[in-house]
Amino acid sequence: MRSVVLFGSFYALLALPHALAVKSQDFKTCSQSGFCRRGRALAARAQEAQSSWKSPYTVDPSSIVISPDDSTVKAAVKSSLYPEIKFGLELRIHDDGVVRVLLDEVDGLKKRYDEAASWALVSEPKLSKGIRWAAGKKELRAVFGEKNDIEVAVDYDPLRVRLRRGGEDQIVLNGRGLLHMEHFRSQTLKETIEEVASDENAEGQEVLQVENVRAWFEGDSEDAYWEEKFSSWTDSKPKGPESLSLDITFPNHGTVYGIPQHATNLSLPSTTGDSPSYTDPFRLYNADVFEYLASSPMSLYGSIPVMHAHSADTTVGVFNAVGSETWIDISYPTKKSTHTHWISESGIMDVFLLPGPTPEEVFAQYARLTGTTALPAHWSLGYHQCRWNYVSSDDVRTVQRRFDEEDMPVDVFWLDIEYAQDHKYFIWDHKTFPDPVEMTNDVAAAGRKMVVIVDPHLKRTSDYPVYQEASDLDILVKPKSGEGEYEGWCWTGSSSWIDHFNPASWDWWISKFKTTQNDTGFSWTESTEDIHIWNDMNEPSIFNGPEITMPKDSIHHGGWEHRDVHNINGMLFHNNTAQAVRLRSDIPKRPFVLTRSFFAGSQRVGAMWTGDNLGTWDHMTVGVKMVLANGIAGMAFAGSDVGGFFGNPEPEMLVRWYQVGIFSPFFRAHAHIDTKRREPFLLDEPYKSIVRDILRLRYAMLPIWYTAFRENSVTGMPIVRPHYVVFPQDTAGFAIDDQFFVGSSGILVKPVTEKDKTEATVYIAEDQVDILFYQVYYDYFTQYAYRGSSKGKHITVAAELHQVPVFIRGGSIIPTRERPRRSSPLMKLDPFTLRVALSKTGTARGDLYLDDGITYSHQQGEFVWREFVAEQSQQTTRISSRDLASHNPGKAVDGIALTTFDPKNAFAKEIEEVRVEKIVVLGLNSKPRSVNVEGGAELKWEFVPGVAASDKKEGVSSVLIIKDPKVLITTDWAIVIS
Repeated sequence: MRSVVLFGSFYALLALPHALAVKSQDFKTCSQSGFCRRGRALAARAQEAQSSWKSPYTVDPSSIVISPDDSTVKAAVKSSLYPEIKFGLELRIHDDGVVRVLLDEVDGLKKRYDEAASWALVSEPKLSKGIRWAAGKKELRAVFGEKNDIEVAVDYDPLRVRLRRGGEDQIVLNGRGLLHMEHFRSQTLKETIEEVASDENAEGQEVLQVENVRAWFEGDSEDAYWEEKFSSWTDSKPKGPESLSLDITFPNHGTVYGIPQHATNLSLPSTTGDSPSYTDPFRLYNADVFEYLASSPMSLYGSIPVMHAHSADTTVGVFNAVGSETWIDISYPTKKSTHTHWISESGIMDVFLLPGPTPEEVFAQYARLTGTTALPAHWSLGYHQCRWNYVSSDDVRTVQRRFDEEDMPVDVFWLDIEYAQDHKYFIWDHKTFPDPVEMTNDVAAAGRKMVVIVDPHLKRTSDYPVYQEASDLDILVKPKSGEGEYEGWCWTGSSSWIDHFNPASWDWWISKFKTTQNDTGFSWTESTEDIHIWNDMNEPSIFNGPEITMPKDSIHHGGWEHRDVHNINGMLFHNNTAQAVRLRSDIPKRPFVLTRSFFAGSQRVGAMWTGDNLGTWDHMTVGVKMVLANGIAGMAFAGSDVGGFFGNPEPEMLVRWYQVGIFSPFFRAHAHIDTKRREPFLLDEPYKSIVRDILRLRYAMLPIWYTAFRENSVTGMPIVRPHYVVFPQDTAGFAIDDQFFVGSSGILVKPVTEKDKTEATVYIAEDQVDILFYQVYYDYFTQYAYRGSSKGKHITVAAELHQVPVFIRGGSIIPTRERPRRSSPLMKLDPFTLRVALSKTGTARGDLYLDDGITYSHQQGEFVWREFVAEQSQQTTRISSRDLASHNPGKAVDGIALTTFDPKNAFAKEIEEVRVEKIVVLGLNSKPRSVNVEGGAELKWEFVPGVAASDKKEGVSSVLIIKDPKVLITTDWAIVIS
């Protein structure tokens, strides 16, 4: 009977989240978090003290040790509060100018967690060999950089680290004196002092008053040092206080971005100071927040502790490699400066200072640290159709048939948790899915894939081989005692969690995804290589846990508490899953693994989505901002659920959400089990036809998206780029987060995310350096030419329900594939259309990247990377194609520095007959006299007169259509327009 009662309560619990909006009471505010309270109280005391405040931390100049190659310097640090406690400071300068600053307690009673960076970094950074440190009486300093204009200085008393450029401070650590590393201490000592000092219950004795000489800095009470309660839970805190407070100031940068994941503006609002936008700090603590608010500093599913600071002059960044819960206060004391205060529960100080000075260089510096987005499988950029749940094999087949009947392209069908018997992942429920392999093969016959959910919680039952094997191997997370298995509740009922920090779990987990029988245990034989994986609930989400997650005093491999690694935990799960999918076949294939929880470095192995959003206009709007913010932090393969997970969006909203979705790197429609079916083929007219056209536009533009992913995989530049990245000197665009550019393509998009709109306002600007160039923006559909402005200007454009404002910036060449297909793999041999959008000077450029989209053969040089260029000379425009990889072999593919490249490689031969079937030239000055392939015959063409790119006026541009020039996509050629 006990199990019946438990399960009855459990399923009642499951029903609650979907009846109400976000339950804020389930999650802490700063005032309910002991270490955040202490950190904010410290900042308040410093603010009150003003100029009399001085940090107690100092550097001992006599302890400075500089490495023989000058790349590293170490020094002893002491706090006047606790002279007996020793700290060690270390600075390392990387060969790209990044400065790493570490601070740790030395010979403490316990060891602080120091492995966060090892999980986040793609490799150990290369240190610079050309640094010269100079130790003075008051500071230690080094000058470096190509122009010797970067300087790092360490002030001794008080300890302060400053990164300067051109003599101006760019980043300052502890400039406001808020650094505080709470050292490990003995609880018994504290109890003894209290007994002697204040036995208020002792009759007839005078109470001894002991002055707390540290109260000016730490406060006069030990606030939640040894135990902390929240709701019905108690955190035992066996190690006592160990938080880290650090202020990071950007004295010459008035805008900051990053620190996802939050539902908020791209340009981060203030949380302290005069009239703050929010009253709580931004929180980084991976949490299952269903139906989250559309504007809030609350933590969500992922945490990336990287921040960019931007001004019209320079861009810099910081990466704070910490895996524990972290709160970040932001204030803007002036329009040109930013104060931030980072308060983390545990861990060492391990901060990377990214010197920039441009957005591109900051992205590159961070990418060299944590890696770039792995080049995804090409099909994963198509349309994904999902809901909780497709209920049977026949249901999946019916959905696929309906897409085909309505001529709607789709690449992937998804299965949520109900496919699994009793939610035992990998184990199909044969009552509803009697033929999973045959079902998958039916889907794959049309070039499509399946994605199936595998969550991290394992049902605790001996008839579930995955759990039983993990239990026998002792690779499950342990409770606070360090013995046995932690038990919590999730979809499976009583559950345990694999400890992916334990190396013994890695190969074992990989073996579970093999499609052939293992000799040593269970493998997923009822699977195929056309099934890819969705990792949900990996924060981890635990329905009966504090804040719907794992207790912080649970124990991981190495004896580390969950509090130390919480924000890293989800990344390891989807990393190991991605490795499993990649290695399940003899020839490794690119995995697709979607994750909800993520950390710095997650971009190397998978995509993410913005979680359980609502079908509201506000959530549609903030989803765009969240995807942009994730791109800033390196997590570029991102998207929001089209239509919203919760609710039943009206047709207008659904259409607009599809318009948002096709311009997101990850494009999936998803819906809750209680919602009405809303597959696009169920819409009435005209909505169905509108969505069909929207889907076809995404597929036509797949070459643009795949080329943008290649660039991101090499450079770290975002795939969808906010205005400030493209125009870093345009101050009017720093806060723009409702329009964006797609890669380097020149495509500008302004999605409509408000109800009943028939027009949209779009901001267009121009390069502040040379305003003569790229001043034309062509409407993608009507070819209307708008003029940019060096000061920026707003234009109003038509945006009826069937219209999404899309523009091509002058100077761009856009490759597309215009033939409708059922799925993207069927487009492999389709011809291309080139749109040549001439700049004011009559020039344009674009590139195209292609490979097999499945394997890693591109890393052996099997790909095609072409550059298209339009040049003007007197009365002639010449459009040409040349091989880019031969000229840039070391920059062609992610992680591989090719020394040579063969343009006639195996893949190039596979597509050697693929041609350009049409070229559209926008903005020619006048009707051509002739159009021909260089050295060849006259081509067929049509010309419609209109506004020229070099004109000052606006209006429909001239259009030249060159019909089937029969030039090949893999060869060099030129077309001359005289």
